[in-house]
Amino acid sequence: MIGSTDIGDVSWVVPTVQAHAPTVAIGTAFHTWQVVAQGKSPAAHKALVQVAKAMAALGVAALTNPDLIAAAKADQAARTRVMPYVCPIPAGVEPPLTMSRG
Repeated sequence: MIGSTDIGDVSWVVPTVQAHAPTVAIGTAFHTWQVVAQGKSPAAHKALVQVAKAMAALGVAALTNPDLIAAAKADQAARTRVMPYVCPIPAGVEPPLTMSRG
């Protein structure tokens, strides 16, 4: 499954985790009002609670097992060695911080 998230550049610097839960019916087009409507259902909330529990358990495991963090960092380093990060923004480009001034 492919898609985009807000994690962006972070996953190139530190190990990250992403979880998926069945919150919409199969075949529902993303970024639609149907996704929003289904996301309010008890079934979607139940799925999200299960994902939250899994992520919390992983957090506890990471905090109590230094070997897990070391293994994640080693895996991330090996993956980025094969395909190193290249920032798509040219060096020296700065955001236009004066855009909102009146």
